[in-house]
Amino acid sequence: MFQNNLTYIAARLFIMYKSLITFLFLMISSVVWSQEIIHNESEPKLVSIVHELLFKNIITKNFAIEEDTVTNYKLMRYDIFSKASNYLGVKYRYGQSSEKGFDCSGFVKFVFRNFGFDLPHSAYYLYKITSHVESTKAQCGDLVFFITRGKGVSHVGIYLGNNQFIHSPGKGRTVSIDSLGTNYYKRHLVGFGSVL
Repeated sequence: MFQNNLTYIAARLFIMYKSLITFLFLMISSVVWSQEIIHNESEPKLVSIVHELLFKNIITKNFAIEEDTVTNYKLMRYDIFSKASNYLGVKYRYGQSSEKGFDCSGFVKFVFRNFGFDLPHSAYYLYKITSHVESTKAQCGDLVFFITRGKGVSHVGIYLGNNQFIHSPGKGRTVSIDSLGTNYYKRHLVGFGSVL
C-alpha cells in the first residue's frame, strides 16, 4: 500500500513537472517571439504601411461620399429648375398643388415632392423650416420669400439664379418667371431659404 502511494505521488509529480516544463516552454517561446517582432525592422514598417493604407482608404471613401453628395445636390438643383419650368403657363389655383393648378406654396410643394421632400403647403411655414441663405449665396433651387400682404411671409417662389425666380404669382395669372429686380418684388423681398 505504501508503495502504491509512492507510485501515485511519483506519477502526480511527473505530471506536474511535465506541465511546468510545457508552461515554461510556452512562456519562453512567447517572449522570444515578441522580442523578434519588436526588433524586426520590417514588421513595424509593414504595420505602419497597412495602417496608412487603411486610413487613406477610409478618408478617400468618406471624401468620395461627401463629393458625391455635393455633386448630387448640385445636379438636383438644376433638375428642380427643369421640373419647375415644365409647369410654366399652368393656372394659379388657391389651395391647390397639382398639375391642374397651384398656389405659390402648392407649386413649391409639388416640385420638391418629386425629389423626395415633403414640404408644408404654406409660404409662412416654408420660411420657418428652411435654412436662411444670404442673397449673395443663394443658388438655383433655393426658395425666395416675400411679404405681399400682412406682416408675415405670404409668398414663395423657386430661385433660378441670375436674379430670376419661378412661381405661381396669384389669381388670374399662371406659373411664370419673374425678376427680383422689378420694383414690386424688390420691395416685398424677405430673403432666401434652402432645404438642400
